[in-house]
Amino acid sequence: MAKDNVPFHTVVFPATLIGTDDNYTLLNVMSATEYLNYEDGKFSKSRGVGVFGNNAKDSGIPADIFRFYLLYIRPENQDTAFSWDDLMLKNNTELLNNLGNFINRYHTCTHYCPLPRV
Repeated sequence: MAKDNVPFHTVVFPATLIGTDDNYTLLNVMSATEYLNYEDGKFSKSRGVGVFGNNAKDSGIPADIFRFYLLYIRPENQDTAFSWDDLMLKNNTELLNNLGNFINRYHTCTHYCPLPRV
């Protein structure tokens, strides 16, 4: 949830639930983030600015690549921006190079240094 929704979901909505005198489960913990922008502007579904589910699917990029990138740039401490160039850079440097290097080392180690048999 983005930072602009916190007052509604922590004060206004729980107050309406309490006011009904029904036995609703109230919020115990709230996790909020800063804004995730698109390139140099804001995401806007109504203006068609950004990457949405159908655009991501049509791009041909696997969903796991999007998941990795969005978790990598998650705006926890400051606003961040989604960028296609940065997506490709992070995919190639962080995900493919580092993960590929780890898998190669693991494979080499298990091939040339087998575990002792018991």
